[in-house]
Amino acid sequence: MFAENSFCSGTVIAGKPGGSEEDDVWLVSFVRNEETNVSQVHIIDAKKMESEPVAKFALPQRVPYGFHGIFVPIPTYP
Repeated sequence: MFAENSFCSGTVIAGKPGGSEEDDVWLVSFVRNEETNVSQVHIIDAKKMESEPVAKFALPQRVPYGFHGIFVPIPTYP
């Protein structure tokens, strides 16, 4: 649940390092509060959907509804 007058854009799935189960992921969503004009990123543990987000942080500017992103793992080399 989001605060009143808050709405989210499409959610992106980011795998947890070493995750072995289908729900070992974080859900990352941009959330906009229309009353306060604040955009935030919410990071939610998919295994704990009913809990508070793992992290919430404000962004310096508005993120438009419909904004999409993708998380691509970067290989590490020795």
